[in-house]
Amino acid sequence: MISSEQIKDTNMSNGLRNIILIFSVVTLIGCAGGRSSRWGHFHGDLASRGFQPIESGFALSSRWISNPYRITSSSPVIGVDFQGREVIYIGTTNGKLIAIKSEDGSQKWQRSLGPDHSKSSIVGSASVSDKGDIYIITNHAAGDGRILSTLHKVDQFSNPQWSYSFPDSGYTTGSPKVISSPNGTHIFVYVSVGMIEDIQGELFVLRDNGNRAHLLDRKPLGVCRFDASGSRAGLADILRSVKDTWNLVGSFPVEFDEDAVVLPDTFVDPTVAVVTGEEKTLIAIADSLCSIGVFEWDGMQLSVLWRLEHGFDRHSSAAVTPGGLMLFGCEDGKVLAYDVKTGVKMWQYDAGQPVFATPAASAKQQVFVVSQNHLQGLNAADGTLVHDGKFSGRLPLLGATDSSPAVTSNRVYVSGFEMLTATYDLKTRGHDTNFHGNGLSSIAIGRDGAVYAVAEDGTLRKYAGKE
Repeated sequence: MISSEQIKDTNMSNGLRNIILIFSVVTLIGCAGGRSSRWGHFHGDLASRGFQPIESGFALSSRWISNPYRITSSSPVIGVDFQGREVIYIGTTNGKLIAIKSEDGSQKWQRSLGPDHSKSSIVGSASVSDKGDIYIITNHAAGDGRILSTLHKVDQFSNPQWSYSFPDSGYTTGSPKVISSPNGTHIFVYVSVGMIEDIQGELFVLRDNGNRAHLLDRKPLGVCRFDASGSRAGLADILRSVKDTWNLVGSFPVEFDEDAVVLPDTFVDPTVAVVTGEEKTLIAIADSLCSIGVFEWDGMQLSVLWRLEHGFDRHSSAAVTPGGLMLFGCEDGKVLAYDVKTGVKMWQYDAGQPVFATPAASAKQQVFVVSQNHLQGLNAADGTLVHDGKFSGRLPLLGATDSSPAVTSNRVYVSGFEMLTATYDLKTRGHDTNFHGNGLSSIAIGRDGAVYAVAEDGTLRKYAGKE
């Protein structure tokens, strides 16, 4: 068996490169066929729907448990190696990208990222391209108190390809989204810039030129004015909130308050939801500064399709449903749905609790929302609760969580103080009470329906996906 060190020290032959290309094409064709797909980005796909189109079973006991790692808010994503096997990728607070074999949970390799002279941390999820390359962001503290972010590309053999430091003190706890097409590989990531005397959110678009990243465009959704009457916080409050969030997600283990609830005043940057298949690519963002809206990308430059202002309302990352609804949750408990193309508000639902988890959208016109310590099922058409005379459509959770739900064709999964599996009507449930999630890292689902989740001790657990 060839070790990872031998692989790193050996030049790939042209034949091996051809094998990799073949498998990449097969994977791409498989994803386009309407069958189970690769969970290659935060919350599943480019649109962050949190949905895997496969029948799956109840997650009742772990198939395997990995070694412990320093994992907080990074969620697992899934790639496919050159032999067609699924590989789980996740980041740690000590700046390591970990690759784990899906078949037995053993470590395939690990790669330390970030400047050698500083402590780096990975708190966001990776994004895996159709070519098998991994894109992930590290954060490190500068000497003047700033926290700076760097985007890295690593190939499937753990070899670093390039690093890109975001300009203007760019910082993000969000995750990139990566699109590979005949026009090249493009990376979309939302970044906060300024960070000392000001803070503004911008969307960055970069092209992967193979051995380096090239910035194609960057654009704010809108200019935030924190001294405006409608803003609920001043600049000092916002910068302090950024620091508090960094202290929460950048340290292991995750600290809970005395009631075993994740500290609530978080400022996690949004991961964008990307919609392809249109004349122009759409990028949806609900940020925690001042803006909700959608960008258009024509392959050359960004433009703002629509935008709405808000006064420092904290939001979950957005998801876009197959029907074109931009969905996200809010700190005040509201779940909002906008038409992704027009910005028209379609409906609003009051979950009754803060919603920091990204909603999941099934193929059956249902939306599943985690509101701190409840799982709720909604009709995507109008935002009403899915219920009947015997059941309210709301399921209490054991403890609180900000982890996003994950959905298959017949099951809903939530990582909380237990591993919860529920049917769509929330009436039939399965529980693994030996599992305790960390409240921040969300679930990934494999092509076979296997469920991957991070426990509070930093181990990754696999649950077999079939009945």
